[in-house]
Amino acid sequence: MRNIYCVIKVINHKKNIELYCFFNYIKESRYSFTDFYPVCFTGYSIDLILYLFSLHPFINLLSVQHALYIGKELLKAEMACFSQQLYIQE
Repeated sequence: MRNIYCVIKVINHKKNIELYCFFNYIKESRYSFTDFYPVCFTGYSIDLILYLFSLHPFINLLSVQHALYIGKELLKAEMACFSQQLYIQE
């Protein structure tokens, strides 16, 4: 079983967007849990963040629905960053 949790933050004073991805999975060997530290992708635009994210090997674990959700949230975060508004992730 594999799970990916993503948290998106907007740092308005730096005009940066941060995408934190937590990759958690259960090993095949009898219910042993393994947690990884989050992987952070930081950039000033979603183009840069998505490019960096595409280079990471865990991108293959995303479902199409989850990838679309991340893209939608990154677009909302970029709009909030440039309009200097508060961004709240759904």
